[in-house]
Amino acid sequence: MISRNASKAIIVILAVIIILTSGCVEDEGEVGPEQLYDQSKLNVIKVTNVPVVDGEADHLWADAPELTIPLGETYDTQDPASITDCAGCHAYDSDTTVTLKAVYNDTLLTVLATWPDPTASFTRGGSWSFIDGTWVKQDPEQSEDRISFFWPIGEIQGEPYDTGGCMAKCHIYYPTDTDPHVSTHDIIDDSWLKSGRADMWHSKAGRGAGLTSATSLGLTVDPDTHEVVAGTISTIGYADDKYVDVWANDTINGEDGGRYGDEGTSAYSHNRIADKSRPKYMETDPDDFADAMILTQSEIDAGETIGDENTGVSDEDAVTYWSKYEALDAVVPERILRTPDGSRADIQFGAAWKDGTWTAELSRDLTTGNDDDVQFNTSEEHYFGVAIFDNSRHGYQHMTSRMYYMKFI
Repeated sequence: MISRNASKAIIVILAVIIILTSGCVEDEGEVGPEQLYDQSKLNVIKVTNVPVVDGEADHLWADAPELTIPLGETYDTQDPASITDCAGCHAYDSDTTVTLKAVYNDTLLTVLATWPDPTASFTRGGSWSFIDGTWVKQDPEQSEDRISFFWPIGEIQGEPYDTGGCMAKCHIYYPTDTDPHVSTHDIIDDSWLKSGRADMWHSKAGRGAGLTSATSLGLTVDPDTHEVVAGTISTIGYADDKYVDVWANDTINGEDGGRYGDEGTSAYSHNRIADKSRPKYMETDPDDFADAMILTQSEIDAGETIGDENTGVSDEDAVTYWSKYEALDAVVPERILRTPDGSRADIQFGAAWKDGTWTAELSRDLTTGNDDDVQFNTSEEHYFGVAIFDNSRHGYQHMTSRMYYMKFI
């Protein structure tokens, strides 16, 4: 029989063990993300189920660490020469940031991006308006909202910014009197690569993003700019998969200065007849603003449009159906969306703009086997840059990041 004193001793010993053990568990529980992850990098965690690519940050993103990336200022768009001394562009100290998360499984990489934007813009400069009784392009400076990722494939060098990164290849004005690549139309808005190659993921709100679906809820739309200023608008489709190479001949792709589409068919074609005087097609009864601003080949095939491939939408038909667009504060889009193929169809894209914030998801196979794509090796770190475009054309409101490393965990 154990004595009363011995029993007390055993209880004390057990209590001490419990306290010590609890302390150990508590210490382990205090290990935070700052100890598990390198906070200067985009840490990609492995998951069993990857998120659905729809622009909604569901619960599957909850445990993924985030990286907040500051962007550079927009240079003086009225002074093209200012790009050579835009201190803010290279200081990356603007008030605008992009927040990234990333996850992967055995086959896919999926990236979540969020960033502020006061308006959702789908209106490109070539979009069509019949507001004055004739087909016109209302605002040639508009060019939709976008986000772009830049992935060097090995070593690269750029001009005029020899940064090895995002600023080595982007839409920016370069003074034509000193530009070695002036094109026939006298507009150069690019820097370029002088060596190497990079993969470029380029989402485009009006060119591919809404191919699969486009929905809206409680929108307020500016009737003059046709930009969404409140509510929610969501699109699912594709980001354009392109690559950046040495700009050997400006007659190949003009002002794009070394940006080329991956092998395959893009997710869009022009909605204009040969003489560019009017659109080929317009919808006869768009459901809402999102439907009106996104025109797909499937809608044309289903008989939801008026017009013709060669003669376009007549003035008589425009008089009949334009009131539908006017009531929605919409315009007839300049592009017809179609299903891409080949390497150009690699990137699934979903995005939602809600009351001043874009949330986007991009997903691609870790390895594609294509030489125009970066191949993601999960045992290596990968260099990247990111840029956003706020209804950007020729550099307007185009903001880029430093280069960062992405690390698979």
